[in-house]
Amino acid sequence: MSGFILKNVKIWNKKEFVLGSLQVEGSLITAMGESGDWNASLPSYDGNQSLVLPSFINMHDHLLASYLPKVGGENKHISWLSFDNLYKSSAVFAERQQIDAELLYYLGAYKNLFSGVSMVFDHIPTHISKPFSETLPTKLVNNYYLAHSIGNYSLNWGEGAALEYKLAEENNRPFITHLGEGIDEESIVSLRRLEKMNALGPNSVLVHCLPFGQREVDIIAKNKATVVWCPSSNIHIFGKTTNIKLFLDSGVNVCLGTDFSPSGSLHLLEEIRFAKEIFEKLYDAELSDETILQWITQNAANAIRDPKVGQLSPGKTADFILISSTAEAEENFLSKLTTSSIDLMVIDGNPSWGSPLYEKIFTEMRTNFERIIWKDQDKIVAGSPVSLLNQVSASLGYKKELAFLPVSEK
Repeated sequence: MSGFILKNVKIWNKKEFVLGSLQVEGSLITAMGESGDWNASLPSYDGNQSLVLPSFINMHDHLLASYLPKVGGENKHISWLSFDNLYKSSAVFAERQQIDAELLYYLGAYKNLFSGVSMVFDHIPTHISKPFSETLPTKLVNNYYLAHSIGNYSLNWGEGAALEYKLAEENNRPFITHLGEGIDEESIVSLRRLEKMNALGPNSVLVHCLPFGQREVDIIAKNKATVVWCPSSNIHIFGKTTNIKLFLDSGVNVCLGTDFSPSGSLHLLEEIRFAKEIFEKLYDAELSDETILQWITQNAANAIRDPKVGQLSPGKTADFILISSTAEAEENFLSKLTTSSIDLMVIDGNPSWGSPLYEKIFTEMRTNFERIIWKDQDKIVAGSPVSLLNQVSASLGYKKELAFLPVSEK
């Protein structure tokens, strides 16, 4: 069994950072804190009082659409369908169609990896992602049930919301659907339709919920469903977003998602900053880093019904990031977090991305990695995103640059 010990690190304990050590064996955290059952045979590394956070879960993305530039944004829409029609008729989409699906999935996975995301809820029928799901640099949520959306122009995903939800209940898995993705009549009545299908309950993961007021929020709260907020995409497409404060005040399990690249944020860290900004603008109140961290870790773990992820404690999956400790970083550990400031990211106990400071962990764990230039910094990463970008460029016949992957060969 492979593993390592990180000593002299400040570990997040759900309310503050506490100095101690963290031990990884296989894919699990096996000891943590000031004292524990330390394995003397494991190599240990000095973390220089770096901050340790659980890595993040992006609760809504469509990795097959991981491509840029964005489409639209000036003219606002009343439904997801009108934006989708615009996108499907665009030159950007036509260019994207020249790229193999596997390459698009790897682009989306690296986009998430570089922002500290270890797991993505890729909202699409699982047979589409299955060929790539075991080899991507980030993990995908699996074993879920779904409908594309609830309404007359829903795509034909799954076996119908009623049956999909029943199966989700029977197997203790999530049921995910876009709900209220717009401000038209179809979006407004979508919750009522979901109720009539008996597909609203604790297993429901409802993405967007844009036009809902207190009545609908009360129904969702009563049924203990999860709501996923994607403010950047909402503003880009519709010019408005979900009244997320109603959901928070009603005790709903809230999560955060980027949505897909044609309308959403570059990556989850950008989505976090936008969420804080729009929340303050809409409600004249601060959205704390602690609250958002809860959304993208424990709340997300609750939504996907996976008790092994989303927190740092012995027996949990070793998914975490290290950030160099400064007074500002400790006080604003999400607000000021950038892709460049992640010094080490570990997924399932394996080093995946970070600074040359921790290259020894990569080599001693026998991880295949690449030395890269990320923006203007030296970094190391598992796999080869440079080769990936070269393959994308070869498919197009010209050098393609993507803002969410500012990477070049060292």
